[in-house]
Amino acid sequence: MNSDNPQFDLALEQATSEIRGEEVPDAVVEAAAERVWARISQGAAEPPERIRTCADFQALLPDFRAGRLPEARALLVQDHLHECVTCRNVAQGKVVPILRTRPRSNHAVRWALAAGVMAAGGLVIWLSINPFGGGPGRAIVQSVNGTLFEVSPAGLRVMAAGEVLQDAVEIRTARDSDATVKLADGSLVELRERADLSADRSGADLTVHLDHGSIIVQAAKRRSGHLYVATADCRVAVTGTVFSVSSGIPGSRVSVVEGEVHLMHDNQEQVLHPGEQASTGDRLEAVTVRQDLAWSRNAGLQRQLAVLRSNLDRLPMPQVRYSSRLAGSLPASTVFFASIPNLAQYLAAAEGVFRRQAADSPELRAWLSGPGSGTQAVLDKLRAANEYLGDEIVIFGTPETAGPVFLAETKREGFPEFLKKSGVPLAVETRSGLVLFGPRKEALAVALDSGFQKTPFYAHIAEAYSQGAGILLSADLSHLGSQGGPEGIRYLIAEQKEIDHHMQTRAAVTFDGPRTGVAAWLAPPSPMGALDYVSGDASFVAAFAVTSPAAILDHQPEVTVPQPEFGLLKEAASTLGGEFALALDGPAFPVPSWKLVAEVYDPARFQAALGKFVAEYSREAVARGGKPPVTGQETIDGRTYYTLAGADTGPLTEAHYTFASGYLIAAPTRALLARALEIKANGTGIVHSPVFAGMLPRDPHTDFSAVVFQNLGTTLAPLAGLLPQQAAQSIGNLKPSLIAAYADSGSIALASTGDLLGMKLNTFLSGSLSGMAGNAMPFPHFGGTNREKVPSR
Repeated sequence: MNSDNPQFDLALEQATSEIRGEEVPDAVVEAAAERVWARISQGAAEPPERIRTCADFQALLPDFRAGRLPEARALLVQDHLHECVTCRNVAQGKVVPILRTRPRSNHAVRWALAAGVMAAGGLVIWLSINPFGGGPGRAIVQSVNGTLFEVSPAGLRVMAAGEVLQDAVEIRTARDSDATVKLADGSLVELRERADLSADRSGADLTVHLDHGSIIVQAAKRRSGHLYVATADCRVAVTGTVFSVSSGIPGSRVSVVEGEVHLMHDNQEQVLHPGEQASTGDRLEAVTVRQDLAWSRNAGLQRQLAVLRSNLDRLPMPQVRYSSRLAGSLPASTVFFASIPNLAQYLAAAEGVFRRQAADSPELRAWLSGPGSGTQAVLDKLRAANEYLGDEIVIFGTPETAGPVFLAETKREGFPEFLKKSGVPLAVETRSGLVLFGPRKEALAVALDSGFQKTPFYAHIAEAYSQGAGILLSADLSHLGSQGGPEGIRYLIAEQKEIDHHMQTRAAVTFDGPRTGVAAWLAPPSPMGALDYVSGDASFVAAFAVTSPAAILDHQPEVTVPQPEFGLLKEAASTLGGEFALALDGPAFPVPSWKLVAEVYDPARFQAALGKFVAEYSREAVARGGKPPVTGQETIDGRTYYTLAGADTGPLTEAHYTFASGYLIAAPTRALLARALEIKANGTGIVHSPVFAGMLPRDPHTDFSAVVFQNLGTTLAPLAGLLPQQAAQSIGNLKPSLIAAYADSGSIALASTGDLLGMKLNTFLSGSLSGMAGNAMPFPHFGGTNREKVPSR
């Protein structure tokens, strides 16, 4: 309000400021609130419940629409609908309520999946006692680099680190400045320069209003309620998540680093996962998540966490186990079994690494006092829990338990009391030096030593132990469904351990009898001469041996090739030896440098059958009014080169091939063929590449049934800017990998020097680790070391 009297305006401004700054005693506020609610409740049939959250208002909407609410309450709802976009959309029927329950799954094998997840981590104790989360507190300014303002009608006030923030107070970072704010629920918000936001609470919910600018949020885990970030055109709902939000004139952009984000925009909800990004404006082009967060001062933390991982790589690891007393004592009906080593010594060593590096790293110290503040507490509780237990922890399940049961030897008394003191909701039972615990008390009523050692399932587990067990997971798949596993698979054995300072992961499926169907196509291990034509610079290679190429065609009922052509295909396939290699061996653009190498026992008969097939196909194509494919051949220096191309010739539909030393070599250009022959002659194939050879599994096998190698990161890098954001992020994180397969009459095994089981320690130790932590703490360390020296390749 303006008047013609400046003195009156000044006095009014001063009085308003004094009223706004006056601190009213809590007792006075409570008494006033009770009087207001008493008046509002007049005329109501029943005393009203308190209305605090959007869910409370949404529950009143049916009566509000029907006109059944008392006038005072209807006014409250109407006022809330003016302020809350989400509830207004719900009232108009445009969207469903945000706060909703998810249907429970009744899948018959959900207990097995749950057991597998917990077994993979082996840290179910911590999963129950995770100290993250908490009740409401006071928001404070945690750090300021430059200048942070409090914005009010009175003007701008400079704020300092450590100041308490009141609800709904607007703050803004200045030019070339940034700040970090710890919200009332423990969440951290990092503000970029010229970011403008405020925060307010409603019951258990906390909403950050971002007027403009960019922020990175590390949302605390919560026992109730949500954290929301609202911009001018969207609303984000999260719990225990790391993400960034930018708001500007073209719209808003949300990038997810860790966890799950629910984005409400334009009356629609979109769920985003790690590495994904969404924009509300058509003018906003996608950027990588890394680029979206590049302004953060925590960039140095990434380097420190990489050093941390390197240091953890050198920690002494639990020894592998060659026998298990616990496995022999399980119920005869056991269908799921997992085993992990006790982690007490490793966790103690990990704590030492944290302390030493934090002493030398300000970035890591700041992280441990902020988003990683719970790490020490987690390590302490994990180590304390493991000190009560023996050297091995077993997780098993039977059809009767309908859930996982944990079994361990007791090293010291007091484990049940420890769980109770820590607030862990697990049932516990002790029996003669053993302790059983799990989420379901009735599942603990199982009979131990009931004959499991006499079962075939136990025999497979004992065989795995005889080779040295680190992390071991196994299942009798015949009890997980009426028909058993797919293609007659009976048992699954997966394990991860360290051999000669290298991680080794293996997974094997055993069939209930000889392999049949598609599973029977893979031949026993054999030499891979086709790899001699693939260079060490290849970014992708898949080599495999099949039992009978011609027989494979008989198992393809969906093939619609006319009988004459189909017969010619089988004739050509019958000349093949069964060994193949497919590679990307050179640039991927503009024409992919693919390479196909196939073992051929009779090149002349193969070429004759292929020539007849092309002639028959050409005749039918012309009869249909189409164009025949283009073929040709040329002899250079005594070697014949063949060409096969589509009717409309082009580099993408053209193939050249030749025969050499019992192999057919095909590629899109003659130059690639010449290069392949040169690689073979010089003995510089991929098997001699240090990267390829260094990733080979360390085991007794000299040959493979199949091997798949990829080093696509650098090859696909030029595509990153052309792909969707999630795909671009995946390309950026792609690392070389190699998986080898071995088949025999009744099983197929896979082996890798990488983390084939996909288990990472950092996801268990952090709870709410920033995505910048990356893979700071590799879970494979828990695989154990091999006491027997394995010769290096």
